[in-house]
Amino acid sequence: MFGKKKKETKQKALLTSFDLMQTKTVLSSEELLDLCDVVLGGRALLANFERIPVSDANRMLAFLSGAVYALNGQVHQTGPHTFLFAGEKEYLDGTLKQYIEDVK
Repeated sequence: MFGKKKKETKQKALLTSFDLMQTKTVLSSEELLDLCDVVLGGRALLANFERIPVSDANRMLAFLSGAVYALNGQVHQTGPHTFLFAGEKEYLDGTLKQYIEDVK
């Protein structure tokens, strides 16, 4: 009853690249710089381009691919209109690679 109090140990949650991934349905080409800022900010971006014209989607895909290239990252198509953009650092823990394998 009056014994020593047990210390509560809180477990720290480890955040993986997958946990830090931002998903976005692109509604207009005006979102391009905001999407690029996500990738440049060190977060993976899963973007769906099905709601915009193909010409706008191709232009945005090329621009974002250039940003990812500058970060030594990779772009993966995960669906017919969905792409995963991430810099090199986001692939280090292996969670994004596993995600890509799981969606194939």
